[in-house]
Amino acid sequence: METRRYCPRSSIDLFSCVSGRCAMTGTNLTSRAILFDATAELKRSGYHSVRIAGSSRLFDLIAWNRDGFLFIAVRRARNFGISNHSHHVSQLSSLVKETILPGRVQFWLYAENEWHRYQILAGGALLIRGRFQ
Repeated sequence: METRRYCPRSSIDLFSCVSGRCAMTGTNLTSRAILFDATAELKRSGYHSVRIAGSSRLFDLIAWNRDGFLFIAVRRARNFGISNHSHHVSQLSSLVKETILPGRVQFWLYAENEWHRYQILAGGALLIRGRFQ
């Protein structure tokens, strides 16, 4: 039997909170456009995906194919670099440490007119090079 864990400050489930800290992200028009672009990239690569809605969430997309699940946080930046998102990466890393997700966790950053994808590991983020898998 699966048990769900909830944020102590609200009724948000674990996909939105880690260790009692809720992730707040916006979905303005530009952010939504990036999400649609990420969804199209996943579809071209043979994934099905679902967009996660709400102002308190850690992931923007959950994607799957026959190989497994991807839990993806999508952000945009004016210039390349994940350093401005270190707090969010540390929250995602803590999920990986607890090994409670049934798939891989990735952080996608749209900067300089291209996608920079990172695999989230227990100790941080690792840039994914090459083709989408």
